[in-house]
Amino acid sequence: VFKGWMGDRAIKYREVENIRNLLGTAVNVQAMVFGNMGDTSGTGVCFTRDPNDGTNTLFGEFLINAQGEDVVAGIRTPKPISELETEMPEVYAEFKKNTDILENHYGDRQ
Repeated sequence: VFKGWMGDRAIKYREVENIRNLLGTAVNVQAMVFGNMGDTSGTGVCFTRDPNDGTNTLFGEFLINAQGEDVVAGIRTPKPISELETEMPEVYAEFKKNTDILENHYGDRQ
């Protein structure tokens, strides 16, 4: 993961999304889940705030019925995380609740 920070795809992703001035990446260790098990599963990438200017809004992308590699590899076009609220309102509400918990605990965007 850490070596991938300067990989061609990671650099291009940050360029396309206009993500600048970041010091590096973070790693979460978690149990493996499958995002490609149908229309009730998915994957995505998200920040609790816009990493460019700190705006207090979720910033990221997601795909339904996909694995993490699909988001960054360009195999499919991800949707803005804001569309998750319309497509899966209960999932979005739980996700938003957890991002708020993270920010409150760590005192910074995640």
